[in-house]
Amino acid sequence: MSSALAILAFVVALVLAILIHELGHLLTAKSVGMKADRYFVGFGPTLWSTRRGETEYGVKALPLGGFVSIRGMSSLDERDRPLVDTVFTRDALRGAAERDATVVTGFADGTPNLTGGALAELDEELARRGTPAEQREHILRRTRDTAAEMEDLEGLRRSLREIVHTEVGPSERVGDLAWRLERGDEGRFYHDRPVWQRALVIFMGPVTHIGIAFLLLVGLYSLLPLPTGEVTTEVAAVLEDTPAEAAGVQEGDRLLAVEGTASSDFEVLREAIRTRPGEPTTLTIERGEETLEVVLTPDREEDPQTGEAVGLAGFAPAPVEARLSPGAAIRRAAVGDEVDAFGGVVPLLGASIQGLTSIFSPSGIADLLSSSVGAQERDPEGVVSVIGIASLAGQTAEAGSAGLYTFVFLLAYLNVFLFIFNLVPLPPFDGGHLAVLGIEKAGNLARRVRGREQDFTVDPRAVTAVALPVIGVLLLVAVTSIWLDISAPLQL
Repeated sequence: MSSALAILAFVVALVLAILIHELGHLLTAKSVGMKADRYFVGFGPTLWSTRRGETEYGVKALPLGGFVSIRGMSSLDERDRPLVDTVFTRDALRGAAERDATVVTGFADGTPNLTGGALAELDEELARRGTPAEQREHILRRTRDTAAEMEDLEGLRRSLREIVHTEVGPSERVGDLAWRLERGDEGRFYHDRPVWQRALVIFMGPVTHIGIAFLLLVGLYSLLPLPTGEVTTEVAAVLEDTPAEAAGVQEGDRLLAVEGTASSDFEVLREAIRTRPGEPTTLTIERGEETLEVVLTPDREEDPQTGEAVGLAGFAPAPVEARLSPGAAIRRAAVGDEVDAFGGVVPLLGASIQGLTSIFSPSGIADLLSSSVGAQERDPEGVVSVIGIASLAGQTAEAGSAGLYTFVFLLAYLNVFLFIFNLVPLPPFDGGHLAVLGIEKAGNLARRVRGREQDFTVDPRAVTAVALPVIGVLLLVAVTSIWLDISAPLQL
């Protein structure tokens, strides 16, 4: 896979992660009866859309993530009234006649005529609220057939209510089709629902990133052969300017014996080399179908743990690789294990919290700004923008299975970081919405203790006042990190 394809795969995976995040909000909102009327991929002008139920799904021109619209989260959102109050009022009938004045029936009490325009608007309103085509057809036909029997507007409205009830049935939960037609948006706006439901809707967006990361890691550990912590006697790499290189040891050679000590256990052979610092040592190796002997003199080095002099030849053994069993893969993906202590979601959560704290600390921002103007070297463990992460993903393309491991692990780590990042308890993050809910809940609990009405809400202007400087800091970090990733890109 080329670097360009690796970068493209990374971008697609990131966009999918964001869409799944928004899907978490959408499905949870629908499950508790909230009205979620739009779910779009991208931003900007709409390229394509379709309606399923009451929700419009579509694709916009700029594929930079996606969004879900939950009614009531904006103070500008307007509620739908019951169906009869939307299409069968004097004003609605009068306005519909301007669209199509064909008279279906008139009324003796002076009510504006029921016209073709009114039936067309009834059909459109039924469709907008998610009524299936067959039910819409039945409701329209029965409304037309019974309208002539109605003497006044109230009779027409009562007839439509009865037709809807018989065609759709009674409402079984908040937000189902019968509820939408008979009661409109009553009880369905974001702030209408209990605090725990609002919190669940907000939380289920970020938590999808944990699910994505966990599944990526389980798949990685189950499907890709990985080092087990043990090694073979095969030479995986020969270091430069070492006794092994000088003696002609090559990658792929298999070590059979050291000074006549034969073993299939690399640790035995390694120990035989370590005991001969500065002494000529004969290695018996297998190269293809040949068995060769090479002589090298291990470098004398001090063991940092014991302080003893040991011999080092300068080559690395090939690791034993194997796929993990499902149970072992799940365990490592969740909490890590003795082979890879940081390979699970839980240790990555800790690393993400530490990284986020470091990035947005005063010293972290100062170091970032200093690096951006060339006053100090860039910290290789510092902040990286999406462009930088995509660049790192591209660098994995030519590294074979090791590169694939790095690519998938990078995606998993990014999703864990996005979970933590979204839960920062400041607006405009999801964590900021949760913080507002917590403040409102605490305030209303205090009001209840004092016997006062529990109607405390956080002023949206206060939320905006906090969100603006947060957005400013985010923009500063984003722009600066993008500049660094362009001018001084990191290398794996």
